[in-house]
Amino acid sequence: MLLRSSPIPADAEDLTAVVFLELWRHRQSARFVNRSLLPWLLVTAGNVARNARRSRRRYERFLAALPAPEVEHDFSPAVDEHLDTKPATDALNTALARLPAVDHALITLTAIEGFALAEAADAVGLTYGAAKTRLSRARRRLRDSHPHFSIAEAT
Repeated sequence: MLLRSSPIPADAEDLTAVVFLELWRHRQSARFVNRSLLPWLLVTAGNVARNARRSRRRYERFLAALPAPEVEHDFSPAVDEHLDTKPATDALNTALARLPAVDHALITLTAIEGFALAEAADAVGLTYGAAKTRLSRARRRLRDSHPHFSIAEAT
């Protein structure tokens, strides 16, 4: 009965669960007919199905009354043209290539890969203090050569 009243099987399963919840809630007052609870369950199932249809109609009316969504203009091509990052990326790569290999590795490990400075120092074979000094000097060299570069401080 509930499967016929709901086109979606999952909804029919939910309605069946509601019927048995109602049975549990009315367990003291549910009426047996000829020692069977089936008539009470069928009447309750019909009521639950009608309530669900009524609720679905109200929901559909509500959705129909909502204004149509506004169409958003796709501005990504304009942003891509405005923010052409290739020259900046090329400039950064050139500036990084001019650094000594150890400094380049420290910046790459800390700023790009996200390693802590202590981990990066171990990876390149420096003490923490030496790595901190070299990283600070490398960042300053990058900043002096390209003021728009900003490389975060590593801890």
